[in-house]
Amino acid sequence: MIETPDAATAARGRAAPMPPDERRAMIAGAAVPLLLEHGSSLTTRQLAEHLGIAEGTIFRAFGDKESLIREAVRTFFTQARERRQAEVPDASLPLPEKVARLVHGSRQWGSEAFRMLSLVPREEAPRFFSRGDDEEYRRAVAAVFASDAARLRIAPERMASIMRMAGVAASAVHQGGAGALSEEELVQFILYGVAGEPRGGDATCSADS
Repeated sequence: MIETPDAATAARGRAAPMPPDERRAMIAGAAVPLLLEHGSSLTTRQLAEHLGIAEGTIFRAFGDKESLIREAVRTFFTQARERRQAEVPDASLPLPEKVARLVHGSRQWGSEAFRMLSLVPREEAPRFFSRGDDEEYRRAVAAVFASDAARLRIAPERMASIMRMAGVAASAVHQGGAGALSEEELVQFILYGVAGEPRGGDATCSADS
């Protein structure tokens, strides 16, 4: 069969089929920000329209919405761990600045993690955490505070746990109805406790600076 110019042009314009694994990764990655925004109310039709693909493509890739959500949650935690590692502050920054930046990152991580984990059954939540990645983060944070060891009341190796606690605290709402703790409150508490006094130039710090 002789191919007409129009047919040849159309054939050249069609993209090569995406391998199944790449297609799944693309769909799951695109679903993450939409699930953070819409939660479980996100429909596969909305996702398909966002991606500009047929809804059937999503079901061929995942079989059902629940499988898609699980893969999106797994993708979120992979991306979040990479982002958290990349956002560890420089060790040369002043102590209040380092604490403020880590509190800010932990708050964002905690808030988003809660939202994503709410999409899967509670008993499945542990499978999305990796001890190896957590250990890498703890080592990175410990290195950030190594030069401040003489000023700290806990070992630098424990600072990552403090930051995780801060992320949870900033994301939670008190049962009595009070609002969540602000980043500034958490930074001040980590630096000075509830009765300590700021030291010299450490009196002012900002999570946004």
